[in-house]
Amino acid sequence: MQANPTFSLITVCFNAANLLAETLQSAKEQSFKDFELVIIDGGSKDNTRDILKPFESFIGTFVSEPDKGIYDAMNKGIRAAKGKFVYFLNAGDAFYDNDVLAKIYACSQQTSADLIYAKVATKNEPTGINYIAGKPVVFKMFYSHYPICHQATFAKKSIFNKVGFFNLNYSLVADGEWFIRVFKDQTIRTYFLDEIVAFYDIQGATYHKRMKGYREYIKVGFNHFPLFVAILNFFLYPIIFLKVWVIRNFQGTSCFKKYRALKFKNTLANAPL
Repeated sequence: MQANPTFSLITVCFNAANLLAETLQSAKEQSFKDFELVIIDGGSKDNTRDILKPFESFIGTFVSEPDKGIYDAMNKGIRAAKGKFVYFLNAGDAFYDNDVLAKIYACSQQTSADLIYAKVATKNEPTGINYIAGKPVVFKMFYSHYPICHQATFAKKSIFNKVGFFNLNYSLVADGEWFIRVFKDQTIRTYFLDEIVAFYDIQGATYHKRMKGYREYIKVGFNHFPLFVAILNFFLYPIIFLKVWVIRNFQGTSCFKKYRALKFKNTLANAPL
């Protein structure tokens, strides 16, 4: 491992020993080896340290201490990173294949992009209908939804020095708010790579607290969007609440599963082996 690697792969975890091995193995098996692992552990009481032993030669930084939440831990990882690009490979996620870093490196050489983003394949979808997500993004897309996933993005560390780190005032959507700042800044060069780069565990904290996340997103809108857009999102809250209620109560039914299969028929994804 070089002193200043191309990639810093940041893994944030807490009592996630059952997930870590698969996640870190997918990094270890990358054909492009110029990377470091940055492990930010929230002070786990399980056997996380034992799980890390086979990966010690790749670990540039290991921190195990209490934090103020996932985005505080992610900020710690960014500060500790020595690589040119940072990528969040959190416990439960995994690279899609062994050549992901090689593809991203080649893209960075060809485009000189500050932020490279691609596609992800979901896993753990409650209906069992996993799908591929990711497309070219423009700033206005953030007005109505969250069009980009941080598991799909490789960002130069210098971007964080320019637009700031994750805002800890948002406990669920700080990454979304950060992407808004990035795409709002027209001096930052972004590039969409039409490749699948990761398996994304869809059942994270935001999935289970979607309405709290939406309330935070409304606040984000008043800080970043035109006023009429922020007000519209505020008044759409009851409709979103109803949509989430329907999903939670009917996602296990055969009709809902058929609907999901039809909706994503062109982007269905195979679950990771």
